[in-house]
Amino acid sequence: MKSVARPAAAVLALAGTLVLAWVAATLVWGEPFTAVAAARAQSELRAELAATDRGNPSLSLERRAVSFRKRLHQGDAFGRLVVPRLGLASVVVQGTSRRDLTRGPGHYRITSLPGLGGTVAIAGHRTTYLRPFRHIDRLRTGDRITLEMPYGTFTYVVYGHRIVDDRDWSIIRRRPWEKLVLSACHPLHSASHRYVVFARLT
Repeated sequence: MKSVARPAAAVLALAGTLVLAWVAATLVWGEPFTAVAAARAQSELRAELAATDRGNPSLSLERRAVSFRKRLHQGDAFGRLVVPRLGLASVVVQGTSRRDLTRGPGHYRITSLPGLGGTVAIAGHRTTYLRPFRHIDRLRTGDRITLEMPYGTFTYVVYGHRIVDDRDWSIIRRRPWEKLVLSACHPLHSASHRYVVFARLT
């Protein structure tokens, strides 16, 4: 009986060690299977963004933004989000459906586009699909965030953050100035709340 119990105990101990190692690796580096799919999607989005019509340069920035919005559909490449503090440079997709967010950070379709004076809101994952907003809580007042759109480049400066209920839509309320809102689930591995960062167009 002992001769059977010892190998079984060794197998169970090894299995437990592997599970703990997997959990630790996921916490540190992110879930690898979804990361592969997201990396492929990001490559496709980069190519799509590079091929996007830049608009007529003789038109005002506002008119080019409006023209771009008319051509923009859910799932399209939206622009490139650059956040130096997070080491992040990711293509944003138009839309925040479950599928959209598997491809990269997603632009809330009900919010404005950069350059139109409204609120621009973008959501992203923290633990899966390349976890673009994994360290969103590291952003500090004064940090710069850039959105490179086909029709222009826009730089925002962080001025604050909040943790809100996942049904709190006051975060996208319009202000007298153009603002950028970045949001992600909070705490890690939970969707009960959102960690929200606010930035103002410079």
